[in-house]
Amino acid sequence: MKKIKIITNIILIFLYLFLNSEHIAAQNKDLKPRVIVMTDGEVDDHSSMIRFLLYSCDVDLLAIIETNSIFQRNGHSDEDWYEKQLEAYKQVYPNLIKHNSNYPTYEKLKSISYIGDEDIEHLKDLRAKRWELIPGGDIKFTPEKWSDTPGSDKIVEILLEKNPAPVYIQAWGGGNTAARAFYKLKTEYPDQYDQAISKVIMYNIWYQDGAGNYIENKHPKVTMLYCGSFAGTWNYRSQKNTYDLIKNDIKNNHGPLGALYPQDYVSEGDSPAFLYFVENGLRNHENPAYGGWGGRFTKSDKFENVYVDAKDDGDIKKSLGRWVDDANRDFEARMTWCIAENYKDANHVPIVKLKNTETITVKSGKKVKLDASKSYDPDGNNITFNWWIYKDAGSYDGLVKLQDSDKGVSSFVAPKVNKAENIHIILEVRDNGDPALVSYKRMIITVKP
Repeated sequence: MKKIKIITNIILIFLYLFLNSEHIAAQNKDLKPRVIVMTDGEVDDHSSMIRFLLYSCDVDLLAIIETNSIFQRNGHSDEDWYEKQLEAYKQVYPNLIKHNSNYPTYEKLKSISYIGDEDIEHLKDLRAKRWELIPGGDIKFTPEKWSDTPGSDKIVEILLEKNPAPVYIQAWGGGNTAARAFYKLKTEYPDQYDQAISKVIMYNIWYQDGAGNYIENKHPKVTMLYCGSFAGTWNYRSQKNTYDLIKNDIKNNHGPLGALYPQDYVSEGDSPAFLYFVENGLRNHENPAYGGWGGRFTKSDKFENVYVDAKDDGDIKKSLGRWVDDANRDFEARMTWCIAENYKDANHVPIVKLKNTETITVKSGKKVKLDASKSYDPDGNNITFNWWIYKDAGSYDGLVKLQDSDKGVSSFVAPKVNKAENIHIILEVRDNGDPALVSYKRMIITVKP
C-alpha cells in the first residue's frame, strides 16, 4: 500500500508541475516586452516620442533616458521638450484609456524618466569617424573612465532584478549610458553579470557613438540589432507624401499632444526601434529574423549576437518600407483616440480569431487548412482577409500556393522537402473604417519530409 501511495503522490506531483508549467508558459506569452528608451532629443526624436507615447500601452515601459549622440553632442535634457509632451499626454490620458486601459499614467511616466550620459567629452573624435561606427568598426571607447549617471544606474538596477524576461534597450541616439551600465555590472556585480547581461536585446538606430562597437567586443552576450534601413524609409524626406496626414490628422484638431508634433511630414528615424514591439500579431520582437513594423534582421558574419538589416525581395529597405502605410494609419487612429471621448467615436483594429495554432508541424503532401473565419471588427466595420507567404522570413525557397487567399478560410498543400523547412504565412485582416486598420497573425509552418 505504501508503495502505491508513494507512486500516486509522485504522479500527482508531476501532473501538478506539468499543468503549472503550461499555465506559466501561457502567462509568459502574454507578458509585454520590457522596454528602456534612450533618446538624444533630436527634433525627429520629438516626433517619434509623440508616436511612442501612443504605443506605450503595448509595452512594459521601464525607463526613458535622455542621452546625447555624435549628432546631438550636448543632449537636450536642459530643454523642456519632453516635459511638455508628458504634460500634453496627461491631458489626453482620460480619453486614451477609454480605448486601451493599459496606458501608463502621467505620474508613472514621470517616475521612470532619467538623465543619462550627455558629456560631450565622451564623443571626442567620433564625429570624424561617423562612417566607421558600424558593426565590426575599430573604435576606441572607454566608459570605464566615466562617472555613473541616474540613467546608467537605473539600467543596472533593472538588469539585476530576478525577472528573467528579456530587457529591450532602444538607442534612438547614443548607447553610452548603456555601455557604462554594462561596465558597472561586469566590475561590481561579477557573480550576477552573465545572467543580467544575457537578458539585453539592444535595438540601435545606427551606432551614434562608440558604444555599439564597445559592446560588441566587451559584452558579447548582449544581442545587438543594428538598423540602418530607417534611412530612406522613416527618416528625413523619406515620407514626403505625409504632409496632409500630419496637418489634418496629427497637428490640428487632435488634441494637445499632436499639436506638439514639430515637423510638417513624417520624419521619425527612431520610430522603428519601438515599432519592433507593437502588439499587432506579427510577433516581430520574438526573433530578429521574423520581420515586422520594426524591420527584419540577419546575423552579422562578424559576431555571434549582432544582427544587421536583412533584405526582403533583395531590397534592403523593404523589410521596413512594406509596413509604413499600415503603421501610419494606425498612428492616425490612435491620435484620434486622444480626442474621442467614447469608444464608438474612433476606429480600432480588427480582432483576429485563428482556429489553428500559430505554430504547425506537418508532413510533405498534407493539406493544411487555415481558418480565421471567426475574426471580427469591434466597431462593426466590414473586414477583408489577405493570406500571403513571407518568403524571406522562412527557410523554404520554393513555391507554395495558397487557395482562397482572400477568404476567411485558406489552405495549401505542404510542399515536398528533403529536410525540415519552415514557411511563414501572414494573415492580414483589414477593416473599412476611417482610417482603415489592419491586424495580423503570423503562422509558422514546419514541413517535414
